[in-house]
Amino acid sequence: MQRFDVLDSFRGLCAMAVVLFHTQILQSFSELAFFRHADLFVEFFFVLSGFVLCHAYGNRPFTLELLRRFVITRTFRLMPLHLVMLAVFILLECGKLLAQHHGFTFNDPAFSGKTAPHEILPNALLLQSWLPWTESLSFNTPAWSISIEYYLYLAFGLVLLLVPRHSVRIFAALALASAAVLAVEPQPMLAFIWRGGACFFAGVLVYRVYQRIRAVVEALRDERFFDLLEILCLLLVYRVITAELPHKGLLASLLFCGVILVFAFERGMVSGLLRLRPFKRLGELSFSIYLTHAAVLFVFTSVAIVLSRLLGGEFTLILEDPRSHQIMRYISTGEPLSDGLLTLTLLAAVLAVSTLTYQVVELRGIALGRRLSQGRSPRLSRA
Repeated sequence: MQRFDVLDSFRGLCAMAVVLFHTQILQSFSELAFFRHADLFVEFFFVLSGFVLCHAYGNRPFTLELLRRFVITRTFRLMPLHLVMLAVFILLECGKLLAQHHGFTFNDPAFSGKTAPHEILPNALLLQSWLPWTESLSFNTPAWSISIEYYLYLAFGLVLLLVPRHSVRIFAALALASAAVLAVEPQPMLAFIWRGGACFFAGVLVYRVYQRIRAVVEALRDERFFDLLEILCLLLVYRVITAELPHKGLLASLLFCGVILVFAFERGMVSGLLRLRPFKRLGELSFSIYLTHAAVLFVFTSVAIVLSRLLGGEFTLILEDPRSHQIMRYISTGEPLSDGLLTLTLLAAVLAVSTLTYQVVELRGIALGRRLSQGRSPRLSRA
């Protein structure tokens, strides 16, 4: 089956941008306007998920047996790393509790608010973004989108099983309805659901457009046209991400639909660059980068708090975020160069941890899911 290497590379770059969005280092390049708005790349993840899933499953007769295999492989693609990171955050809360007994203070007390014990089970079941009495951003904050995505996968599979002939119309209706609800600014919890639904099902439709125009586009021979088109896409992404626009999330989602459609053909010079091994490696690590970076950031901030106490310095500052107006804890060395180097160290740590979790957790979970989906026991398959 065709693999969209360039889109995978994009996924890795977007994951790194989200890491920088969550990085609070006062005088670092992470405070540039582009990274301060990089949370919008979550929309890119949703659109790309719909596109890739439709590529993998949208052209097959969707039987009950295929649905069974689909659910198993999707579950073991997401759940192992998610559960490992949930366990890590529970251990971090235990460490925070111990530190509090020694006089250290954090933004929130251990096992309170977003990390209260009653949030653990909904997180384990990826229900934290769907239930009205749970906190979407509890424990491993980025997992809110995995919660949305997992159950959108199931909805996608059920539509293909039950009404395959009308699936395109249903996906279009779901995308439009979700976008329409988003346009009237629903409550924050529901906004996560509609945000995911609008982008994911739009991604499914983008793949159908890709199928329709593929032969025509591949017949074009002017490579300069694709060079210009890809550069234009990047310029538009930068402009939309950094500008203050009404309904910016919806505009970004539409733009990402176009970007994915253009780069799926992999014809321009930007695509040639993104096919280089370092970018492809980022794509491979993207899921681990996305799910592990919050824990790495937590550790960096905790170390800064401890060093402030032990060395008598001020390596963290409580300030108001100028965009969200929330009170945030920033790390600061007092020098722009040092803050920039600290951010590079943070990114290196995220990549190191992600490489480990990719090898130890992700790949093993994927392999186990494939074996189980084929009806083979893990023990027999190793024999």
